[in-house]
Amino acid sequence: MACGFVKISRGKVSTGIAIIFIIFILSLACSNSQAQTSIAFKPTDIFLVPAYNGSISFGVNGTYSAATFENNTWTFTNLNLTGSQPLENLEFSTQNSNVTIFSCVTSNNTGLQTIRLRYAVEGRGKQILNLGLSPQEAGLAPGAEWSVIVNNNVFLAEGNVWSISHDGTMIINGESGNVSIVHYGFFGNGMSNSNLPFFQQHSVAVAIATALAIVVVIAVVIKVKNREQPGKSELVESGQAN
Repeated sequence: MACGFVKISRGKVSTGIAIIFIIFILSLACSNSQAQTSIAFKPTDIFLVPAYNGSISFGVNGTYSAATFENNTWTFTNLNLTGSQPLENLEFSTQNSNVTIFSCVTSNNTGLQTIRLRYAVEGRGKQILNLGLSPQEAGLAPGAEWSVIVNNNVFLAEGNVWSISHDGTMIINGESGNVSIVHYGFFGNGMSNSNLPFFQQHSVAVAIATALAIVVVIAVVIKVKNREQPGKSELVESGQAN
């Protein structure tokens, strides 16, 4: 009866551990980038702007990851309305009017990006809003166009009722009823994520860099130990043979 043994070097064991660790880091990064805390809201929820005698609500159910109120402006992060595409950031304020937001529809076909925000206004006040686009997408440079459409598909000329600044903040004044804000841009791959924290923008790259750094450290440690203890390996019993 003889016993057989398989030699497993420390380097192979440590390499296996490193590979498992990389897989764990990558799976964690992917789950963190996808999983977000969602807060549900209903059409009965009202977001007041007390100093401006205004209010904001939604005509459909939806979710957001955060809704903050600062400088008389509501900022909705990761807004997702039923029947619409997600909107990373929407800043909205209203004066002397009540606004009900119904939809935000986006498309990106053959490099043409279109965003359409539709809402209704009660009262002839003012709305100040920003769709959260990057300056390149939202600015007045060639390739970006904005339209404001009101009741009965009436297109309003810029400078008369509405205006836009270089950071994409729009002001619509004195209109009531149904309003649509439409943006056209030849920018390619969808809406910008420049407003997100660095780690969320580059979470996979950061995870890979971290994992590779750990692998390098492990390799250095193994090399040093092998120099200190040459020729040593672990013996693992694999079975017995007659």
